[in-house]
Amino acid sequence: MAELYPGEEFAGCRVDAVAGRGGMGVVYRATQLALGRPVALKLLASDRASDPDFRERFQRESRMAAAIDHPNVIPVFAAGEEDGLLYLVMRYVGGTDLQALLRSRGALGGERAADVVAQVADALDAAHAAGLVHRDVKPANVLLSGDHAYLSDFGLTRLVDSETGITQSGQWIGTVDYCSPEQLHGQEIDARADVYSLGCVLYATLTGTPPFHRGTVPSTMAAQLHDPPPRPSEHGARAEFDRVIARSLAKDPADRYPSAGDLGRAALAAARGEAVTESERSVAVGPAAPDAPTVNGRDLPTAATAYATAATRAERPPEAGPAPERSVYRPVRLMRSAGVALGLVAILAGIGLALGAVLGPGAPAQKTGPLSEDEVRSVAQDFASAYASEDAGALRRTLSRNVLRVLPAGVARGRSQVVAQYARQFDGKVRGYTFGDLQITGGSAGRASGTYRVDRADGSPIRGRIALGVVREGGEPRIRLIAATPQA
Repeated sequence: MAELYPGEEFAGCRVDAVAGRGGMGVVYRATQLALGRPVALKLLASDRASDPDFRERFQRESRMAAAIDHPNVIPVFAAGEEDGLLYLVMRYVGGTDLQALLRSRGALGGERAADVVAQVADALDAAHAAGLVHRDVKPANVLLSGDHAYLSDFGLTRLVDSETGITQSGQWIGTVDYCSPEQLHGQEIDARADVYSLGCVLYATLTGTPPFHRGTVPSTMAAQLHDPPPRPSEHGARAEFDRVIARSLAKDPADRYPSAGDLGRAALAAARGEAVTESERSVAVGPAAPDAPTVNGRDLPTAATAYATAATRAERPPEAGPAPERSVYRPVRLMRSAGVALGLVAILAGIGLALGAVLGPGAPAQKTGPLSEDEVRSVAQDFASAYASEDAGALRRTLSRNVLRVLPAGVARGRSQVVAQYARQFDGKVRGYTFGDLQITGGSAGRASGTYRVDRADGSPIRGRIALGVVREGGEPRIRLIAATPQA
């Protein structure tokens, strides 16, 4: 493995110190010279870099990691090759990782454990929404900066694309203490393998040790494959966590939570001594999702099925009661991520046929197909105009029913909640809302991203960066995701 030394310059960065070592290479604490900011410089092991399959995976990792814009995913600033070495430049996170914390302090309290796992679950939902499986969820890949958790090291993930043929040799990638049974069997996996691994992380965080650790790799593998899930309550955790762990660590993927986010919500509820009441859903799309269901014998594309099901459940009257815990149709939930949201609701060109199969004849004809750049730009400008006019009704008309608003401080879900948040900012003093450097892309899910500026009568302008994810709903372009980062 090539070594870099403090003061040495590589890939536009000055090396400051070694931050960590692992099987994938070395991570250095460095300074990105062009911007003078601290970064983590990850240098991949030379033996892996010479492997054509690994280089292919690295190229896909770089594109994937750079596309995920999520508060709990380490941002990738740059990637490439220099002097025959592959590297990634990422945000530097001061603090520790969950594995080191567990070694030094032992098990965490239920509320802290659930909070960390819920944050990691949000990051996994973002990856799954893009059709990606992390494959190596473990405490060492959870970085902690105060109360904030980041999921790191997508170096062992792969783009789940049945046409690539990458890592189709039957080999599994991951750490045996946190590997799902299907990974250990060398079977094809989907997002539910990460749900299993996250359940192992939750158990380890609650008790201080992985659920099936037996001291040797073969015995640990045998326990993962055959032993029933242990009860965290036997180690002092709340009894409510027993059911969460039992379901997370089910041997059959179909018996697990359908999404990482569902596991995260269940853990938070268990920490409070509450039952989970929110309807469960899967956010995985494409090959990361379980096998697509059928309606009237017709195969439905995963995204189209999820879209139709989400609409059906949203229209269910209150007296109909909650959705069943297990349903053949699982709706997609847009991620807390500007970059991921754009591929997340991949409403295929054939969605009209899929909806027809669900809704039946007589449904009114609606415009379908990809969004044009003009449609994306128009709804973005309508959003800005509605805010500038402090018109909550006009703002509401630009938003999807299931819109998400993502800020560093938290997430608002649903049109009513998002509009209510904005309405609280309307006090007659807004003088303008403008975008700058707006980049527009169309497609099955459109994107508008750039800077924003709010002019007010009572102070300095409010500035920041924003990304809007746009989908077609009811035939019209609607904003499905608002991800904003206010300027400090």
